[in-house]
Amino acid sequence: MDHRLSRRGLFAGAAASALATVLGGCDSTPGVTATTPGPSIRPPDDNTPVALWELSGGFADAAALALRAPRLVIFGDGEAIADAAYRARLDADQLESLATSLTNDLRGPDAQKKPSVTPTIADVPITKVSVWSPAGTLSFSAEGLDELRADHRYADALYDARDRLATVHKSVSAKAQPYLAARVRVVAMPAEDGPADPAPWPTDVKLPTADAGGIRKADLDGDAARGAVRALTRDLDQRGAWPAYRTTDGILVRASWRYLLSYE
Repeated sequence: MDHRLSRRGLFAGAAASALATVLGGCDSTPGVTATTPGPSIRPPDDNTPVALWELSGGFADAAALALRAPRLVIFGDGEAIADAAYRARLDADQLESLATSLTNDLRGPDAQKKPSVTPTIADVPITKVSVWSPAGTLSFSAEGLDELRADHRYADALYDARDRLATVHKSVSAKAQPYLAARVRVVAMPAEDGPADPAPWPTDVKLPTADAGGIRKADLDGDAARGAVRALTRDLDQRGAWPAYRTTDGILVRASWRYLLSYE
């Protein structure tokens, strides 16, 4: 068994205790207001995504968008995965508290109000938050949510939900416990320049087919996924530093990869 590609894992008691401290103080975090008490929400104890925080669009090239992972996904079994790169585990009480707070944030009428003025900042990302509830999924999408925060364009409830998830994201990322999976996504893009002697494209990784814009993307599993993990460099910090490779046809490309989430 290739343990680098195993999905599940257990965490030490100290890490769980630290996460409990962060979640327990969530409502006192700057920018997060307490919600009106409501019935506790106990999510299903399985791999159902309970909370999802995503960013789409924004000032990024097409290849980076093709590789972008959700900022945070939290499953019903308590597993929390940040940027498809790091993981931690919430216990049942932490998960119930978070799910209840997020449901209260999104079920109110203010959460569904449109901004009074259409955002005018160019190339800003769209924030989307989705939360499982017994009555169905609650969600919102907001263009330029962070960029327009000082202008109060959106309801406080949206920022409360976003900040609750950001608190968990920060805790998960700080622990730096790697997230591993059996499936990966490989993305490559044309490179206009590169090193004088770029590395050859690895022979055991099939070069994905290019789309109309020249972006190459493929989701791999099994031996193909393991080959990509071994041979290609990962842009773990998402800084856009993708290595250059020369294909057998003489094409210069830059490429990176990430692990896929269970539902992708």
